[in-house]
Amino acid sequence: MKKSSFFLTIAFCLQYFAHAQQVASSALKAGYSVTELTKTAWNTPDGFPYQQVAGANLGVTSFEIIDNNRIAFLSDASNEILVIYKSTGKTNVKFSVPQAPRDFVYDQGLFYVLGDGMVSIYDLTGKAVSSTTLPESLVGVGRITRYNNATYLLLPSGNSVLLGASALQGFKGWMTGSGNFIYTAILNSNSYAVQVTNADGKVFNANFNSDKKVAGVYVVGSTIDRIMLDVQTYVTESPISVERHLITISLSPVGIGAVVSDKKIPDLYYVLSDKELSVLPNGAVLNMVSAPDGVHLFTLTETEMTKTNDYPSAILATKYHFNDHLIQLNESK
Repeated sequence: MKKSSFFLTIAFCLQYFAHAQQVASSALKAGYSVTELTKTAWNTPDGFPYQQVAGANLGVTSFEIIDNNRIAFLSDASNEILVIYKSTGKTNVKFSVPQAPRDFVYDQGLFYVLGDGMVSIYDLTGKAVSSTTLPESLVGVGRITRYNNATYLLLPSGNSVLLGASALQGFKGWMTGSGNFIYTAILNSNSYAVQVTNADGKVFNANFNSDKKVAGVYVVGSTIDRIMLDVQTYVTESPISVERHLITISLSPVGIGAVVSDKKIPDLYYVLSDKELSVLPNGAVLNMVSAPDGVHLFTLTETEMTKTNDYPSAILATKYHFNDHLIQLNESK
């Protein structure tokens, strides 16, 4: 009996390791296929406004999918929400929002706009529905999201705050569209930690290594079986130059798995945007790229490595950072 149990255990272990090797092998073949969804030009009658002011280049700071043919963008150049048709890239509807908007989210027919010290709600026609003034401790927050009919502010610390409660309720990690709180931290020069608190309250931890020195690790989103991160690594430290990688990690009900894919994304910033990457419920990742010729929106779909398509060569070849092209204030003598 004991001998039989021993051989069953050995067989199970061999089967487990064979499965693990198969998963690892398949993970090496995973990648993202890139498709341009739409493009909108700067400063045309039906395009996006672009403006240079002292110390900043203003354009669009965030985006949201409305339906199969409409995409909304938040402009900090004109303080507006602009809705375009995906098929044409041209503005169809626009309406004003409070000054200095940072981010917004679309949920069940309403826009939730995060401004300086306030969250304002609008319907699809631009009619103001309500607004909430934020406590002084939350002024300066740059991101907002919705999950399960609740509004969360995503703090620079990597944590979240639930709005609407009688007292501010905080959570470790950024709330994502799948109900997972994802928290990241740099451990040392070449490694970082990821913590997931799922909708059932279970907490999982894992550490990952990088072949280059890590400059920052930012949460993009998650699905039921994936975690997406924006991992930035140093190319040079003086002057500071980084490259960005969309890192996708497997996730299951029992824990955090391995890196599934590593996709380099463009290092192109014509304007400073608070949300350039977003995850759809089906696992596709949207990437907004602001270039000198306009705003490009790409969809990245996970596929076999042999079937991937990359960004257009012109996007990959263009290097532009708004910090190098700012209008400087003349000092008075």
